[in-house]
Amino acid sequence: MRAIGVLVACVIGSTAAAASAQESGAAVSASGAATNMESRTELTFAGSFGYRFTRTVGLEIEATYLPSLKSPFPGVTVQNFSTAAGTAIADSLGTIGLVFPGPRFENPSGRLVVISNNVRVELPTTAPRLTPYFVAGGGIANVRRRADITYPFPVPLAIALPIRPVPQPISFAETALALTLGGGLNVRVVSRVSVDADLRFFRLLGNEDRNVGRFGAGVRYRF
Repeated sequence: MRAIGVLVACVIGSTAAAASAQESGAAVSASGAATNMESRTELTFAGSFGYRFTRTVGLEIEATYLPSLKSPFPGVTVQNFSTAAGTAIADSLGTIGLVFPGPRFENPSGRLVVISNNVRVELPTTAPRLTPYFVAGGGIANVRRRADITYPFPVPLAIALPIRPVPQPISFAETALALTLGGGLNVRVVSRVSVDADLRFFRLLGNEDRNVGRFGAGVRYRF
């Protein structure tokens, strides 16, 4: 009888350990998404590493990388010369009605990197393969932009002299606080592999606050 009791205790202990292993553990994920920032949508990549402490609550560190940011420079206005200045130049050149053209931005480019520390809460359902979840957290974001600014010559000068305007590169970089809020649906494919359909909202708190939306899908592996 004593041997049977020991055997039952071992079975119960192993079952509890297996259940605990299923509830907690580390996970990694990789995803592709479309990110909208300042009315432009760009391809984005994201990856995360997390640890689930219980069946529902875990922490994760996530990195979002937007390699091609082509939205305009925030808060930058190109000022043209006034009509009076254009008239003065026109008088000096003996040309009537000349208005000096202003500079223009060309070849915009840049990138966005967001690193955040999030709380992930999974909501168990009656469907064993489907798990909705939501995410909230914060971190930092680094925005870098680049463009060429070109000062064209007045039309009479451009006709008289074969001079090409020379573009001047300008750049802008900013590091800001990033708040994260989102959620999605996790679909288990096999015992350790699942697929996430994910929606995120980022609020970048910098010199000029900006909203960033991200929607995508990724693969998650639990150890």
